[in-house]
Amino acid sequence: MSICIGIVINPLAGVGGAVGLKGSDGPGTVAEACARQASFDAGTRALPALLRLRAAADVARFHVVTAAGAMGEELCRVAGLEARVVAWPAGSPSSSADTAAACRAFIDAGTDLILFAGGDGTARDIAAIAGTDLPVIGIPCGVKMYSGVFALTAARAGEVAAQCARGPFDVQPVELLDIDEAELRADRASSRLHGHVLAPVDRTRMQGSKAHMPGSGGADIDAACRQLAAEFERETLYIVGPGTTMATLCERAGVRGTMLGVDAIVNGSVVAADTSEATLLKLLDRWPSASIVVGVIGRQGCLFGRGNQPISARVLSRVARQRIEVVASVHKLLSLVDGRLFVDTGDANMDRALAGPLLIRTGANRSMVMRLTF
Repeated sequence: MSICIGIVINPLAGVGGAVGLKGSDGPGTVAEACARQASFDAGTRALPALLRLRAAADVARFHVVTAAGAMGEELCRVAGLEARVVAWPAGSPSSSADTAAACRAFIDAGTDLILFAGGDGTARDIAAIAGTDLPVIGIPCGVKMYSGVFALTAARAGEVAAQCARGPFDVQPVELLDIDEAELRADRASSRLHGHVLAPVDRTRMQGSKAHMPGSGGADIDAACRQLAAEFERETLYIVGPGTTMATLCERAGVRGTMLGVDAIVNGSVVAADTSEATLLKLLDRWPSASIVVGVIGRQGCLFGRGNQPISARVLSRVARQRIEVVASVHKLLSLVDGRLFVDTGDANMDRALAGPLLIRTGANRSMVMRLTF
């Protein structure tokens, strides 16, 4: 039996990430991203998913419906996937209303599974139409991807879709999370549960939803941050990721960081707050001696590619792997789905280069070694 897969791409997904806008939602955000010379690369990020699906065409029976132009048709053509266009965006650039309209058209066409490219905002748009009746797989292309509907990487999303196309598959309800981007840009986290959506069961390829961890291990984390801050070297650029653990590190280093942005510290001073990829690259020209310090997203386990896109593959290529510091509580590490840490920079070569054993600070003079995957 052949299944029908609906493919929809949000061409604006992730546009604000590398330029420090923390998303693409909200009026004026796309215009501001353009002013900051942002790149529109959702299609490029999503292509590995469609290529993996196309590779399964010889052993799996499925057909594809999609939306016109940049919302799916163009990328299907590049991937060599035959697709029937059943939805047309009302304008350019496309909108959340166009995404919703595409999903309605997919349902009318008898779709069994929706494969979409975007972030948590796109997931919410699709869930509003699909409800808990139609399984959904997210290709991670946005800035915020905290929901359990996303695969670890674009390639993994295509593999899950291909597996579903090969025969009956199990589904489960997963959490649909999102953060108010206006609050996020004001350095205030305001995430909440928006319901549930069905996703295929695949513990090795699908990510866990982000979890807010209880305060267990707070004293150890404070001690780890104190020790790391005391080790900061002169004339060295420290690129510090977002999160409460990194906010503690900034405090122990005697600076005020932005909890939800990427900051740069040199010689005990913030030289760039809530910064962008372009600024980080310029700072690396000035201070080639550099370290990157990040925390771990609770339960999900992503180090790069979720919410800290200014620390891009290009930035990571300028910093030696042994100069990447990770700080996390033992409790948080033990809570990870399948004990998994992963990266999803959008650059397969960088992801491979980062993979392998990684030392994680869990306290003063305390650490754990975990394997980083992609």
